[in-house]
Amino acid sequence: MSKVLVIAGTTDAKTVIERLLEKKQDTAVTVTSRLGAGMLDEFNNLDIYQGKLNKDYITQLIRKLKPACLIDASNPFSTEITRNAINVCKFEALPYLRYERERIRYEDDPDITIVKNYGEACDVLENCEGNILLTLGSNKIETFKRIPDFSKRIYLRVLPDWKVLSKCESLGFNPRNIIAIKGPYNEALNIELFKYCKASVLVTKESGNMGGVVDKIKAAKKLGMKIILVDRIEENCSNKFSSIEELMKGVGKICHGQLNQ
Repeated sequence: MSKVLVIAGTTDAKTVIERLLEKKQDTAVTVTSRLGAGMLDEFNNLDIYQGKLNKDYITQLIRKLKPACLIDASNPFSTEITRNAINVCKFEALPYLRYERERIRYEDDPDITIVKNYGEACDVLENCEGNILLTLGSNKIETFKRIPDFSKRIYLRVLPDWKVLSKCESLGFNPRNIIAIKGPYNEALNIELFKYCKASVLVTKESGNMGGVVDKIKAAKKLGMKIILVDRIEENCSNKFSSIEELMKGVGKICHGQLNQ
């Protein structure tokens, strides 16, 4: 029986899994995509389940595995997954723990325009000139079709997944403007990619340092680009951790001291 179920798919989740396995903790992992599963290839004998993380799927998995707790280490912007996990855990009376990378504050940075969502980002972009680089992933990118000449001006940096690429093309984004590459990207690589796009504007998310936002912003500033930052929406939940060690202590308490503190 798996004692801990981890919602994975990020570099953060990989770190969480490494620590659990170091402590000889039985661990099962669920991801949404083949790419997410591929991030965990180095782990031997790790039970990995792939599926759309809606309420039904999470419920079925919990009832099958009967874990002692669920660790949600999904992307800070995967709000639907997090809400589903919280609601299911409440219904199933299962302890829920959220691991979320520490946020970086940019409110006092005069070079950065902070917006709450993609719609607000578009409001700002409608008054911007030149090429635009979106480093937001593929979720809800159809919002940006309202930008004048979007198929010519907008460049997308997305994961190299055929479903993602198919979605981008089907929405009318120019295939020549799609950069399919998996991170991490350092500052130097970001600079070269921004130059390739001849981008005047960078649109990115407050995904924390592990999400690469720091290097993206440094690169954009060096090139004199306008920066639009989509802020994250934080879900209200107890048992939220930004420290791996504190998370492990929380898991240890739930598992009745089975983890070495």
